[in-house]
Amino acid sequence: MRARVYVAGAIEDPSYPDDMKARLGEALTKAGVEHTIETYPARHGWVLRDTPTHDAAATERHWQTLLDLLAKTLPR
Repeated sequence: MRARVYVAGAIEDPSYPDDMKARLGEALTKAGVEHTIETYPARHGWVLRDTPTHDAAATERHWQTLLDLLAKTLPR
């Protein structure tokens, strides 16, 4: 894989436990994949505005991180 990878999980997400996050990070590092893995202080599904778990502050940080990644990665 030659892409930069960004994974954003939620603290309150039983489908993405800490051991899974650690295994993913180890695998990406071992494969030489440039990556960032973050855990947000939010509940699963926080990005989508039309869900009861939406978190505006976490969503803003998430989108800014993605836009920064795209700006660094894509040629102008």
